[in-house]
Order: sequence, then structure tokens, then C-alpha cells
Amino acid sequence: MDSPHEDLPPHYDDLSMHLPPTFRVSNEDIPPLVTMTDVEAHLILLSAFAKLKQDVQNACASPATSHLHHQDAAPSCPTDPNRAWVVFVNRAVHRFDRFMSGSWSEDVPVWSETVIPPLDVIMVWHTYLLNPRIYHEDSLRRLTNFARRLAAMGSMPLTLVASTIHPTTFEPNLPSPEREAFFESTSGLAFMYTLATSFDEVLSLDCPCCNTTNNYVRWVTREGESGGGGIGFAEPLFRHKCDWCERSFTRSIMGVRRFCDEVTERRAGSKVFFAETLLQPRSGRVDEARGVALTKRILSGIYARYALEPDCKEENVIQEAVDLSTTLKWEASNLSDLIHQGLRPRKTQYQESEPLPRVQRIIAAYSTPGHASLDLVTAVLRQEGFVTKLKEVGWLCSMDGAIEGRTPALLRAIARYHAFLDLMSSKSQSLLVPTLDIDLVWHTHQLAATAYRSDTLRLLLRVPNHDDNVESTTLQAAYDTTAAAWRARYGVPYSVCGCMPDPPTTGKVKADKGKDKASRSIKTFVPCSLMMAATIVSVRRSSTSALHAPATSSRDGGSLVSLDISEADTSHPSEHNFYVSTAPVSTRLDRDLVTRDVEARTRSALIKKIPSDFWRRIQSERKERRSDHREAFTTRQGVDGPYYAYWGVSANVPHGFYGATKYKDAIGGCASGCATCGAPGGLPVCIYALIVLIES
Repeated sequence: MDSPHEDLPPHYDDLSMHLPPTFRVSNEDIPPLVTMTDVEAHLILLSAFAKLKQDVQNACASPATSHLHHQDAAPSCPTDPNRAWVVFVNRAVHRFDRFMSGSWSEDVPVWSETVIPPLDVIMVWHTYLLNPRIYHEDSLRRLTNFARRLAAMGSMPLTLVASTIHPTTFEPNLPSPEREAFFESTSGLAFMYTLATSFDEVLSLDCPCCNTTNNYVRWVTREGESGGGGIGFAEPLFRHKCDWCERSFTRSIMGVRRFCDEVTERRAGSKVFFAETLLQPRSGRVDEARGVALTKRILSGIYARYALEPDCKEENVIQEAVDLSTTLKWEASNLSDLIHQGLRPRKTQYQESEPLPRVQRIIAAYSTPGHASLDLVTAVLRQEGFVTKLKEVGWLCSMDGAIEGRTPALLRAIARYHAFLDLMSSKSQSLLVPTLDIDLVWHTHQLAATAYRSDTLRLLLRVPNHDDNVESTTLQAAYDTTAAAWRARYGVPYSVCGCMPDPPTTGKVKADKGKDKASRSIKTFVPCSLMMAATIVSVRRSSTSALHAPATSSRDGGSLVSLDISEADTSHPSEHNFYVSTAPVSTRLDRDLVTRDVEARTRSALIKKIPSDFWRRIQSERKERRSDHREAFTTRQGVDGPYYAYWGVSANVPHGFYGATKYKDAIGGCASGCATCGAPGGLPVCIYALIVLIES
């Protein structure tokens, strides 16, 4: 028999010093899915990433690289710090791909310092894991070294990784000889990364047109210094003329060849599922039957158009892949038409119309070289915006003596994440938007990819991902919905950062439909800087009484919101998945800002005139006092200053890693892999989003 209280929202104990033994999520009492140790280790790692970027940008003009810049001669390496960072990230992604596709002595590593890669490779691995569905599908859809390594490294041992980083300087510790040897023997590259890349440095790439190795492909060119983009491999307009066949190839051409390789491998009998076919869109569960059906439909379109035999001999795989790519003229647009014909043979694809969303996602998965089904370069660039926001709120400071001061805030973040999961379970069809502190814990949970999948499938019946696009106005409405649902369920505000207050109310707070009539107490910890250490402010929520001003109470409640002004920005909405499509970017977002500000002032005025609860008054006061705090979802990404105009990526987002612009020769969608926007090249269109609305 079900408990009469099973539908009640979770009840939180005091979090000033420790987490409770269990949290209630989706009618189930579970131990914490994320611990303080996990979050602290994650913050050390994020601090190391921030320090790494600083070192790379400083290396442009540091004494160590001064020999590359002669006073009377042209510089020998990029001088723009942002450009230097993009080049470094490109090299890091290349090193990650080499490491993961190399030969290992065993499929499942025994975690030790020896098998931990260098910091730049860890940074790429970290970002990849934060795209859980793509990472999981890539680990299953083929039987390659790369896929096996993804599966073997499906969960990052955060504490072990953090132990390879100095806890106060955030510099990597000196690696053991065994660790260096393992990486170098696996990848064929030096363990230590290069901070500054000169114009003379090269890498080796196989020509997709003739399969010959080109050993002198430049990373970066002098042409890029003048703002023309450049044609090096770490530049947005990459193009290289093969030394042997003399054909020029680009990232998009390499991506088309990668798709054709998978087609011929499948025809030769290898296990191959095309990207975006193996997981159920709604839940993220593996569905091999669906994957087989979709893959066969795509192949049927190819067979029908080009009269190919279903079978291919093993010895002919490479040549037939080249022949198919040549037939497609090496163009992603032709590949898009081909996939469309296979998936929707009865639906005419007009030349001026955008590809179907599923087709766009598949094309985006094959828009870049390498083994990953998303643009890892852009993904890493996006992730640093999140790191920047954490630094701004003071969570990436020195660990020396600082951990005690932020312990309550981090504990509260963990509690809020579990409350957010519980809210997801009760609002399964809603678009929910997390706050910055919830995002941090969410990321930490995702890094334990195996546990994250099993936890979310059990509790939510789906694996939340980061791969949708939402209009700014839709996202604003979704945040308002989230905030209202949070207050209705827990009796406290979702955010007290200084953004728009919750709508004023003149009467009673309605209980959640179907909830028990009994009262519940939700408590909030107030730091010592505001009240005595033993003081807890309380909000009692009842289906029959209005909310009242907090009063001191015993420590038997929860910790879901703080009055400490230093923590205000941690509850700022996480501005992810912001998609600008129609009006010019600056006009559209300025209009949104004015609209939100007018609405906020209207709400504040009403809150002053009518009896309002304590928290709405706090929100209203902070909105008035924090005049420099910009409303969420109205920052002019890429207009107030594109972070990486050089790469065609706007990283000028508060916190995000997923989304960017597409490459010039790619079609539909963005380089990140979400690919539902169909945006033109050069326009920043997406901000990473952790949203709960699953595509239908």
C-alpha cells in the first residue's frame, strides 16, 4: 500500500555542515547522488582549466616565447590572446582524438595516476562527458578503439584527476615517468602540451580524397593575423591542398568522407549505427531495433540512388568510401538530400527548404573530422563561459583556507540539485531551466556518466541532455514556469539574484494538485554574516494559509535559498539554449531587456502596494538595489563583443558549453551538434542549455 505522503515534496535537513543521509526524489528516498568531495574536486579541475587558458594567453607575449617575436620582423606565432586560445583548443582536441583512438593494452583501465592524460586532454574529455547522450551513443555505435575507450572512460574519477593538480596554484603536478610513457605510447604524441603555436608548426592528416598522409599541414597561418580567417587546421577557413592528388580538402569534406567510411564498413559487415539513430529521442535509452531500422532506411536511399550493392568486400572498403564521397561531390548538402531520401522517401525536399531536424542533427554529427559526433572545439570554447561565471561568484578561488567559507553554499547547491531533479520528476512535460549553482552540481553528476544514466533513467525515466534550441522568449517563459513550480512545491523562491521578482500574490498559495493537506516546513540557512550561527529562517507552506515572513526555528528544515548577498548570483538563471532567429540580434535582445525590466518594475510596484510575503519583498528590493544586474536571457551574445570572432564562435555567454556557429561550408544547424537552428554562418545562435523538454 502506498504511503499517504509519497507525493509530498522532499524534506531537507540542515545543510550548514553536512548533507542529509537521503534526499527524496520522485517518491524515492535516495542517498546523495553528488557529494561535497565530488564538487570540490570538480572545482579544482575547473580552476585548473581557467589557469590553463590564462597561461596560454599569457604565453603570446611572455619571455618564454619572446624569441618568437622579433622587434624588426613579423611575429612567428599568433599575437591575439583569443586566437592563441582557439589554436590551443584545436590542438587539445586533436591530442584527445589520438589518445582515445590509440591502442591500449586493456579495454577497461585500472584507474591510477598512470592512465590519467595531460590536462589539455582532460579538458576535452570533461566537455565530451557533459554531452551525455552523444558520448554514450558514440561509445556504442561502432566497434573501434575510440568507441571502446569512450566506454572504458565513461566516468571521470574526479578525486584522482584532481590529485594530479596542485590545490592552490592549479598547475598540473609533475607526471610520473609511467604516466608520461603511457600517454606517449598510446597517442604517439609528447605528454607535455605546447602553450604557443608558431606559424611553422605542422601536423599530419590523411587526405580524404586519396588516403595519402600529408605531413605538413599547418596549424595556423599568417593570413589569419589580419582577420581574414586563415586556412590552417586550427583556423575557421581550413583548407589544404593535398601534396599528392592536389585536391583541396576542408573539415566538411573530411566529415563527408567519415560518413561514407561508415556506410562502406556497414556494407562490409561491421557493426555501425549512424549518429543520432541509436538512442530514443525522448528518453535517451538505447534502442538497437530502432537504430537498425533507421540505419537501413538511410542505406536504402543510398542504394536506390546510386545502384550500390548491399555488400562490400573488406578489401574494397576504403576505395568504395572514396568513390561514394566523389559521387556526392564531397558536399554536405548532397549528403543531406541523400539522408532525407532514405528517412522520408515520400516527403519532397525542396531546394529552398531547411532539412528535417533529424537530418540536420545527423549532418552536424558528420560536419567535422575526428571520431566524435560533435564539434569538440566549439564545445570546449563554450564551456569556459561557465568557468568564468563560477570565477565571478568566487567559487574558483584558492582552496587554501577558503573551503570552509563556501561549504554552506556548496551544500545548498547539492540540495537544490536534488530538489531540481524532484521537480523534473513532477513536471516531466515541462521545460525547466536550472540556476548556476544547480548547473555546477548537475555537471558534476554528469561526469560520472554511467551513474548519471542509471540514476536519471530510474528517477526521471529519461536522460536529460544539452541538445535543444529555444527562443529567448520561450526560455524566459520556461524560467518563469520553473520558478513558479519551485515556489509552489517548496515554498521558497527559486532565485534571489536580483532578476525579476516572482509574480505578486494577494492571497493564499495554492497547494500542488493532488498533494497531501498537511503542512510542510522548508528551511533556509542564513550565514553567520547575517545572523547568529544558530539562527535559521523558516517558511511554512500550507494548503490553507499564506506564506509568512521567516521566523527562527529549530534546525529541522531544508536549505534551498540563502539571504547572503554574496551568494545572490549563484541563483541566477542559467542562460543556456538561448536561440536568436528573427530580428537583428541587438534589436531583439534590447527589446527583450526592456520588456523584462518593465515587467520587473511593474511586479515590484505591486509587491509594495499589496501584502506580500517576505521573499517577494527580498526579490523586489534586490531588483532595485542591484541596478547593474542584467536580466537573464537578454545579454546580447556576440553583439556586446564576440569572444571569438576569429573562430566564428560567441563565447560571450554567462555559462555554457554547447552551441556555436556552423562552419562556412556546412549546412543547417551549428557546429556544436544540436543542429536544429539552421542558422547562417557567422551568427551566434545557441547558448548551452540543460533543459528538460525532450524532443518529440
